[in-house]
Amino acid sequence: MRITELFASDISKILAVYENNFSDGWKENMLISAFNEGRFLCIGMENEGEIIGVLTITVGETEADIEGVVTKKEHLRKGVAKALINYALEKLTAQKKEKVFLEVREGNLLAINLYKSFGFKSISVRKKYYFDGENALVMLKEI
Repeated sequence: MRITELFASDISKILAVYENNFSDGWKENMLISAFNEGRFLCIGMENEGEIIGVLTITVGETEADIEGVVTKKEHLRKGVAKALINYALEKLTAQKKEKVFLEVREGNLLAINLYKSFGFKSISVRKKYYFDGENALVMLKEI
């Protein structure tokens, strides 16, 4: 397995990972727009030529927002998300970013605990943030 940066030419591979897990994830037009803005970073975990995990980030001057971390179902709990987050945080630290934000479903305890293991802290709640009415926790890591 290896971590690689993904580009607009990889949109079909990125969508395949999201569609494996979510009906409400990134759509093709959203990814095209994000890549065209020039502040978007997409990191993938590749295994035998297949992208099995994706982490997407919007990068600002001093801050970044992790937009999503997703792993194909058959590769869950194998360290893919952990490796992607670690790589992203190293890259953002090297770029001298000061803060990293993310939103996570309030009920996604597995993800919340993973983020906490990297030093993310809950800073607020966005009520009924998701289409099904679930709240989102806003988390922050200062680097």
